[in-house]
Amino acid sequence: MRCALVLGRFHAVTRAQAQWLESLSGAPVERLVCVLTSANHSGTRRNPLDAATREVMLRPALARAGKPFELVRVDDIPNSEEWVAHVVAEVKRAVGVDLTSADTTVYSANRDVQALFRGRGFTVVSDEAKGLTPHELVQRVVAGEEWEAEASAETVKVYSRPAVRARLQALFSQTLLTEDGELGHARDFKSYGAQMDASLRQKLEDLVPWVKPGCVVDKGCGTGKLLVELARLFPESKLVGVDLSREFLRLCDENTYASDDVELVFGNIIERNVAPGSATTVIYSSVMHEVHSYTSYDVKQIDRALSNAFAELVLGGHVLVREGVSPPPATWRLELLTEASRDTFQRFAKEFKKGQGVSFVRLDERTVRLSSHDANEFLCKKDYLKNWHIEVHEEFGPLTLEGWREALTRAGFEQVHLTEYVNAWIAANRYQGTVAVFDEAGKPLPWPATNCVVVGRKSVPGAAEVNPEIGP
Repeated sequence: MRCALVLGRFHAVTRAQAQWLESLSGAPVERLVCVLTSANHSGTRRNPLDAATREVMLRPALARAGKPFELVRVDDIPNSEEWVAHVVAEVKRAVGVDLTSADTTVYSANRDVQALFRGRGFTVVSDEAKGLTPHELVQRVVAGEEWEAEASAETVKVYSRPAVRARLQALFSQTLLTEDGELGHARDFKSYGAQMDASLRQKLEDLVPWVKPGCVVDKGCGTGKLLVELARLFPESKLVGVDLSREFLRLCDENTYASDDVELVFGNIIERNVAPGSATTVIYSSVMHEVHSYTSYDVKQIDRALSNAFAELVLGGHVLVREGVSPPPATWRLELLTEASRDTFQRFAKEFKKGQGVSFVRLDERTVRLSSHDANEFLCKKDYLKNWHIEVHEEFGPLTLEGWREALTRAGFEQVHLTEYVNAWIAANRYQGTVAVFDEAGKPLPWPATNCVVVGRKSVPGAAEVNPEIGP
């Protein structure tokens, strides 16, 4: 008997999906086998509803196709290479149907699913329902926008339940920093993302040795390239990417991950984004300076972010911070060796930190005296001209290395690893030949550290209580 295999999470059934399922009445198959994926996941933004509730929406739509059908729940597994065999085995176990490449046609709009089944010799039909995706429909429900006309009748009933609406609000509600959800307006995402991705290899070297597998949360995930590598290196871990930029989350969603267990969350990384006591590793890679800069340069917000990470972590879990770092307090001299560096310094001195500017003394046409912190901030951002109107207001090194040590302690963490270093590429390509650094007496200084890596361990229980209604 020839079967149609339909796969999906179906956390909502749109009107277009329902019509497409009904249209399978004309498909050249005798039986429908529908696999409800992620059956073991619920209470997350990716899968807000449990499998039983999803079935309530899905069964009537399958029945309207007028063909015999089976509905099988299939749990996610970490290894995508085993996914097809896993699905086939679970269907055989649950309903006794043998899905073979000779008598099964796979219907899916998901390109990864298509590739996996084609790779096993199955015939694949890439039918795609028009209109909203289930995720977009859920987003409309959460936002209080018109959605009923885009949903199947059964979906309307489910998402109209007060308990479901309350659950969605708990899952999706976050504190935003700007009205449109972006950290900065008019950001050139292409160039900004390219800058972030250019340092990916160094980020991996800095962070991977300290990652504890399990549930790994990348706060401020940007383009998702770090998530891609983490999925490859830790395929059995659940990965959660959190960002306040919808554009970056869109880019993340286009990535192909080695692990199927990747969840993308729209949220403020200062807040708690996963359930208390659920994460094994929380990562802040080059984003803590934004936590600081976009809250009016309030160090207390770094403390708040670290405290929330402490609550999110399991006992023994790690928080990893890779960030710019401020040098110890001192007075420096900067010799501006090129006309371009002198012009950029003039802009920086006036515009830094939303016009707060910096205090400096001009010693001669090319030399200025100022604090080590402000001098380092100029060095860090003088070449970020593409997004200058945004970068000039960010404080790239919000804390010294000792300041990070103290911040870990305030948040309750045991200090595991603290180090700082000079990125050799930055020194050779951005510093060398454009500027020289001296101490207050005029003695040449080495290049200041460009980055720090800070690792803390949750070695004592936290006071937060787990809320089972929100889930990991």
